[in-house]
Amino acid sequence: MSREKTMVLRYFPKSIKDFIKSYAWYKKIGFEKLFWIIKNRYINKYYAELAFQVEWAKTFKRNKDKVLACWKEYRSLDDILKICKFTEKTRILDVGCGISTVLHYILGERYGIDPLADYYHKIYKYPEGITVMKGFGENIPFPDNFFDVVFCSNALDHVSNPVKTVSEIHRVLKNSGLFVLIVETFDRLISRDLAHPHNFSKRDVLKMVKAFEIVFMKEGLWIDFGDYIEGKRLENAGSQLIMVLMKTVRE
Repeated sequence: MSREKTMVLRYFPKSIKDFIKSYAWYKKIGFEKLFWIIKNRYINKYYAELAFQVEWAKTFKRNKDKVLACWKEYRSLDDILKICKFTEKTRILDVGCGISTVLHYILGERYGIDPLADYYHKIYKYPEGITVMKGFGENIPFPDNFFDVVFCSNALDHVSNPVKTVSEIHRVLKNSGLFVLIVETFDRLISRDLAHPHNFSKRDVLKMVKAFEIVFMKEGLWIDFGDYIEGKRLENAGSQLIMVLMKTVRE
């Protein structure tokens, strides 16, 4: 059984596990087909994401230095640091922060929101000074004009409503605040997994962020943290867009 199937099955609700055990036709149609039916009809994107994060938490704990190296080599962290000029007083939010949030590597008053935050606290202890709470990008639980910098890294294609999420980020940013967006891009529509319900072209992304002023933009190779740790640099590379955007007040 593949790693994906093992992880997803681990988080099936009891009713679905009973479903698997009770149906005689299970063996007749084959596990591969049954797994596809259950995964696509009955398991939502949050189960799929949690299944990944449970295993990823173990890997990240052992490889925080390598994840930082990936941020520097492939996600323009040094450029981001120069532009944002983080200090201990900088108020920062990471939307869809996950386990391995960039908040580990920057100074500031650091907050993260994620729909699965309550589960993450059971499997991972965030460093002191990082506050992670349950929240959705479509309804960020903070007041208007609250943050100096908002990150959304490898998360916009996970949310249910990307346009609403970008609008919420604009709302919670202070005037002249900075939005750091890192998103995987594609030159054609493709079918992705449950945890990634969207795929965007560069044009799609630019349209979504038109309310912001572009401060920095770079196109490059998308390298997954796990692939980077395992030494798989180019063979699994995709494309990504890295942007630093400013909230401007328009008359």
